Amino acid sequence: MIELLQFQSIAASQISDRYLEYVANPVEAGRKNNKRVVPFYQALSALTGAGKTPILAQAVREICEASAVAPVVLWLSKGKVVVDQSFANLASGGKYHHLLGQTQVRLLSEYDPDEVEHSSLPMVYFATVGTFNQRDKETGSLRIYRSELDTTERSTWDALKDRRDEEGVRRPLIVVYDEAQNLSDLQTDLLLEQEPTAFLLASATLSFPARFSTEVIDELQREGFEDSDLITAVQSTAVVESGLVKGVVSLGGYNSPMEETINDMIEDFREAEADALAEGVNFAPKAIYVCNTNMLADDARRRDDPKRVFSDRQAPPILIWRYLTETCGVPSREIAVYADLAVHKDFPLPSDFVLFKNGDKDYQNFTAGNYRHIIFNLALQEGWDDPAAYFAYIDKSMESRIQVTQVIGRVLRQPGATHYASQRLNTAHFYVRVDRNEVFNDVLKEVRRGLGGDAPAVRILTTAPGRERPVEFPVKSQFYVPRAAVDNSDAAAAVEGELSAMSDYSFDLVNTSGVGNRRVVLERIGSADSEDADWEIFQQSNRVSARWIFRREVARRYNRAVTVMDTGHTKFDARVGVNSPAYSQIVDIAQKAVDTYLDYALIRQVGPNPYEVRSILARQTDIERFRNSIHDGYDGLNQLELDFAQALDGLDLPWCRNPSRLGYGLPLLSLGPTENFYPDFLLWSNKTVVCIDTKGEDRVQTDAARKLMSIAPHARSESRLRVALVSKGQWKPDGSPAGPDGITVWSLRADQKLRTIHHPDMASAARALADLGETKAS
Repeated sequence: MIELLQFQSIAASQISDRYLEYVANPVEAGRKNNKRVVPFYQALSALTGAGKTPILAQAVREICEASAVAPVVLWLSKGKVVVDQSFANLASGGKYHHLLGQTQVRLLSEYDPDEVEHSSLPMVYFATVGTFNQRDKETGSLRIYRSELDTTERSTWDALKDRRDEEGVRRPLIVVYDEAQNLSDLQTDLLLEQEPTAFLLASATLSFPARFSTEVIDELQREGFEDSDLITAVQSTAVVESGLVKGVVSLGGYNSPMEETINDMIEDFREAEADALAEGVNFAPKAIYVCNTNMLADDARRRDDPKRVFSDRQAPPILIWRYLTETCGVPSREIAVYADLAVHKDFPLPSDFVLFKNGDKDYQNFTAGNYRHIIFNLALQEGWDDPAAYFAYIDKSMESRIQVTQVIGRVLRQPGATHYASQRLNTAHFYVRVDRNEVFNDVLKEVRRGLGGDAPAVRILTTAPGRERPVEFPVKSQFYVPRAAVDNSDAAAAVEGELSAMSDYSFDLVNTSGVGNRRVVLERIGSADSEDADWEIFQQSNRVSARWIFRREVARRYNRAVTVMDTGHTKFDARVGVNSPAYSQIVDIAQKAVDTYLDYALIRQVGPNPYEVRSILARQTDIERFRNSIHDGYDGLNQLELDFAQALDGLDLPWCRNPSRLGYGLPLLSLGPTENFYPDFLLWSNKTVVCIDTKGEDRVQTDAARKLMSIAPHARSESRLRVALVSKGQWKPDGSPAGPDGITVWSLRADQKLRTIHHPDMASAARALADLGETKAS
């Protein structure tokens, strides 16, 4: 059963918490006699690959379980394949179904008003927006608007708008829209007709139509809601650290023929194949090729003639296929063309040319083929996300309309959610053919936006047209670092004491009762008139288990602690109302349990499989070269890092730059959005590896409290780990500045209190860090 990562739990809970706060005091818009309730709105902004579907599923569950009236959920996306995949994952037996809790999952085509009326469970319906995306409902062709005369006099669309339960109370409607950048004005109007209670919109690139902004966002902002209130933003650093996505994007520009561009890609492709084989992974790298389909390769204004023999055709997919098979030696059985390529019956394609030209209808057969080279057209198949895709050729020449942000998501996911020793296997490789250098600059800006702005968590390694490509820098000799992990041995017993303090609410009818409110419209039978809607206080009837409350709170604070929280006792079966005194006590117990866990858990070296420092990718002209580093040099060093690296190099000891979020990591025993710490530098001194982070003034106080840690040694290992921070200026142990001059080395004393030692210069600080290897770890 797939459990949410901590950043996913935090995001889901933030959405549900904001929903519950909003529905207690919603915004109203319009004039006195024509008021309407503005739906709750929350955008989920997350890097491609962050797991938007499980986050939304958990948020929906939390909303449903805290609602007095079981909601109806309309889960939408533009593409049929995306909807099919989401439905398969969230329906009974799907890998995310448990995240939805007790719900009934259906396709919208299966909507049954009687089931909605009589079921006490939340109902989740999946559909493409094409199901209802039609203006003229009365005369339209879409089935959703037409009555099924043998079962009902109302269309599904009208029945969905009514959605009454057995008591005649209208169920809340939660609209979930995955890939919400596709939302249109027409869709907005049609969805607002349903008078939804909430919109949960997810996208890697937030952009919404004017109609939605006017009817929802603007109204909320008039009441004081800020963008930060309306957007749940997932930190990209947490996504990268989790291993869900690749940590580096290598973006190369080519002002050269297609053949030369693809040739470079195939060379790197084969290097990645060798790395995958050496690491024993269970996948083989794949490549995609994105280009025009039926226009001439060198003249996008003219169409390729399908009434020509195959060897004379000039359509880009055919030229790429021929180059791969005839020059690069790629077996034709490994290549698929997934595009609407024009073919004339009198001029057939070769028998081994695999073409899928029917879009969604071909998708199942296409994925079953497990092709390793896929040639797409402009309209990449929505829903195709294969983590083994590492390489992408993109033809942006001849005023191509290809959006590179569309392609990024197809290559960014990481196989197995695991970062590998080979940096090639942690890198998404893009080879962009352009006809002007300015086009490459535009592509770079687009990629930066797609990855999180000017300082993305994913490192972007760029190669402009005409510049040298990145090469692999191997280590000069083998170096290892002891791995470390959280030791729960002492924490489990200590946490048990906190859990024993929780009351058993199994038979408590007083403290488990929560209160809430709901909006009730009283309708006169046989009349279209209704009284004004009003909110009434009610005793919460929908309850959740104490176990769910407890584990939810633990997961959002420190996810690793869940593993030692034994919630098997029957008292955790008790059903408790949200906002009840019992609910508050359980949350409080969970918070104390996490604090106790952090107090008693240890970070300990583990064996016998140490971390091995491996090769890095960089350009020869970009690196700063060093004499004692275990690679020839490093690129991307800021001034503080460069000054410190030069001081380390003067020690005549081996050291290296540690790749951010991809290299050697240590677990953190503290509250925060990230679960691991990746030091900037590793220094081998005596039998100790010193893990060193360089910190600017704006972060040193916070990071000293989180990242300085004592690491217990392994009984059968002579190697030791020490952690230290380096910052400019003079600092006191309490974290307050004492002067601007010199360098401060931060470490932990034996009693776990901060120690700060001031040094006159960086060289003196580096020598002091080397001396940590001469003393035993605390």
